[in-house]
Amino acid sequence: MTKNDSKSVIPLESNPAIFTDLAYNLGLTPVLEFHDVYSLTDQDLLGFLPSPIYAVILLFPLSNNYENYRKEQDTCNGKYNNELNSQVKWFKQTIGNGCGLYALLHILTNLPKDLIVSNSKLANLLENIGSGMSVDETSSIIEALESDIKLDENFGERGQTEAPAASESVDLHFITFIKGKDNHLYELDGRRNGPIDLGESVDESNIIKDPLLTEKIQFYIDNADEANRNNFAIMAIGPSTD
Repeated sequence: MTKNDSKSVIPLESNPAIFTDLAYNLGLTPVLEFHDVYSLTDQDLLGFLPSPIYAVILLFPLSNNYENYRKEQDTCNGKYNNELNSQVKWFKQTIGNGCGLYALLHILTNLPKDLIVSNSKLANLLENIGSGMSVDETSSIIEALESDIKLDENFGERGQTEAPAASESVDLHFITFIKGKDNHLYELDGRRNGPIDLGESVDESNIIKDPLLTEKIQFYIDNADEANRNNFAIMAIGPSTD
């Protein structure tokens, strides 16, 4: 949570069932669902995932090293005002502890539109975030969407572990990796200054096999302090298995 956050929510648990149910509530068609990812390099474990994988969510521990890195990078990149909106949708996080919702929206708003239910909350959101809209304007729309979802009431306490209070500062953070319409791999994090272009994807069929993805997630693991080295979780969205 930052001083600019107008509201805080109970942080979501890294749980595929919770993220899938929230995605369906927003308007994702049931042909997709979230899956746990246990390795990005073990081919046997990767073989259990359905194909194709459209996007990946990483939960990682925040640290002083990371915060210094984030601030330095964002200072270099300057102010962002939705210049890449036609290639990839990105939202500034203004809801404290709401990174799980933003990570999910960064996936859902960048999926092919035939995977979105007509007249759903998500379809309406996509209609409302026009190309000429500012970052602050889209932030207000996301805040209104969260109020409509009632995130705390319907999803905040559904995890397998005891949920912290909405006002509690949490040192774990969700971000998304997804391909834009330009076939570049993007890192989408509402706490950054805008979408982060990681370069042209080298695997057009399945993001989970892209070495750019593995390299960036390994960067986060390598820069975690020893106490948090194992506090990572990865989920992927792909075809439903039922």
